[in-house]
Amino acid sequence: MENYTPPSTAGQGMGIAALVLGIIAVIAAFIPCFGLIAILFGVLAIIFGAIGLSQAKKANAPTTMPKSGLILGIVATAFVIIWILVVVGTLGAAAVSNADEISKAMDSIKVETSRAEDSINKDIQEINAEAVDTVAPAN
Repeated sequence: MENYTPPSTAGQGMGIAALVLGIIAVIAAFIPCFGLIAILFGVLAIIFGAIGLSQAKKANAPTTMPKSGLILGIVATAFVIIWILVVVGTLGAAAVSNADEISKAMDSIKVETSRAEDSINKDIQEINAEAVDTVAPAN
């Protein structure tokens, strides 16, 4: 008589969660403006994948799903981090190369703001002067 023991399913629930989150993270990583969501799902896939892999190894169970979820989470997170670094670097280089134009624009904004404030103050003084003239009793 053989004593048959079914294979262990330890870590498979975490592996499935990691795989699903990893797939969502990879898809979101390639969609512009969804980088933060991809990082969130990627980190969760890494966490669940690592826990599932640990559980599966301890129970001598299959490790395919936890490994897949872990790998997808790492790939998605790395892709988004690299993409963010490229975008920030490009914007920073553009800002540095156009620093003179930016400072001129800021100076222009300050001048226009002071002109607008002066105009508003002048209008308020005129309104106050008219109000005093109309309220003052005539002798």
